[in-house]
Amino acid sequence: MPIDPNRKAEIARKNGAKSQGPTTEAGKDRCRRAPAEAAATRRASNAVAITLDCTLLPTESREVLEAINAQELIGWQPSTPTEVQLVHELTDINWRIKRIRFAQTNALIEDMESQRLRASAPELAPAMAANAETSGSTRDGAQLNLDRRIAILSTARTRIINDLARLAKRFPARVGSQPLLQTEHLPAELSWKVPAATPPAETFTYPADPDTLVVEPLASHPAKEPQNILDWAERKLDFTADAPQAALMTSQSKQILMLGGRQTGKSTAAAIRVVHEAINHPDSTVLLAGPTGRQSGQIMEKSRQIAKRLGLATAAPPPGCDGFKLANGSHIISLPDSQTTIRGFSAPRLIVVDEAAFASDELISALKPMLAVSGGCLMLLSTPNGQSGYFYEKWHEPESPYQRIFCKASDCSRIRPEILESFRQTMSKEEFNQEFNCEFTAPPSQFISRELFRRAVREDIKPMFEEE
Repeated sequence: MPIDPNRKAEIARKNGAKSQGPTTEAGKDRCRRAPAEAAATRRASNAVAITLDCTLLPTESREVLEAINAQELIGWQPSTPTEVQLVHELTDINWRIKRIRFAQTNALIEDMESQRLRASAPELAPAMAANAETSGSTRDGAQLNLDRRIAILSTARTRIINDLARLAKRFPARVGSQPLLQTEHLPAELSWKVPAATPPAETFTYPADPDTLVVEPLASHPAKEPQNILDWAERKLDFTADAPQAALMTSQSKQILMLGGRQTGKSTAAAIRVVHEAINHPDSTVLLAGPTGRQSGQIMEKSRQIAKRLGLATAAPPPGCDGFKLANGSHIISLPDSQTTIRGFSAPRLIVVDEAAFASDELISALKPMLAVSGGCLMLLSTPNGQSGYFYEKWHEPESPYQRIFCKASDCSRIRPEILESFRQTMSKEEFNQEFNCEFTAPPSQFISRELFRRAVREDIKPMFEEE
């Protein structure tokens, strides 16, 4: 039979009145600590731990993000998990807006840089900035698309701020009455994992500032110690250079002429040197030229394949140019044989002209002054083409400033003798000597070969009549 509740309460009161409390020191100490421990338990039960969920790029600082988030938490004083989540979302949106604004600035600088390459006069800077801003604000321009994204994020930010303001207005006396929610030491069931950013193939370290999100690096692309190009090519590309190729790849001369027969590896050696120079000298420019787009494009395509084989990240070149940009800021650009369209480039580290004997003298005259400031290297590669032109004259000039590298087809170990013999049987003597033996043969319209005339000149014979 159940006991009457009133009877049960009365018995409990009588039993409690008989108790005199703890008699030992340990028991008395437990009684003294009980109220404080109960209060701490209640406070802990009211605290909820939530982390900031925001994916960072490799160039962004988590310390800066958490500092900004801490300021928001202090300002809003959230007291519920919902409010904490709203503050975290507000921090995330502000961070993403800063990131987009930084991307806008970058896009504007890239556009201005491309215009500077075409017209590098300093007084044109305001006009170039205006043009870059205008082109980016067209219907499909980068600036307008980024502005749309900022507008969407700003709308979400306004909604979050309004929600937090309404909660603060609805419960004005509650601020500070409860413990601030914890933002670290999460229990597993309430934690959100922040995805770890995958580092790029080549890691760059950028310091960040809370006001600018990301600032310029302390040192712009610090240069690495250049590797020996022959060892680098053999280890990275499994390429072993023959003697003429090694001379082209390792030459320290600022002006180089290479006269080589067909298929002797001039373009391949030049492409390897182009990529090696671009990798080991950040923010440099390498220009490739030729009598037609096909000639310069041949070295460009080989350079692109080498970069791909090395796993290098590449970006688009300046507008209107063929080529690519490396992650360290170096550009490799292919140019046409037109002096009117190449004069905007300045201070290249290396200029390579393929089939230079077929290129116009005006092209080479337009390219050479570009090296005045940079002190870069001009490399002219070719097979022979008649007995005239800049390449021909410099190859035969007695006091030529150019280093000359020579390679006949018969000197190339990759060309089998029987293949050469088959060409000899199917080509005229003049054609074979020009294409494979590197002889400057005279065209049919030339009555006396300049080569014959050169061999007939002797410096040890005094002229009959001295010049006045």
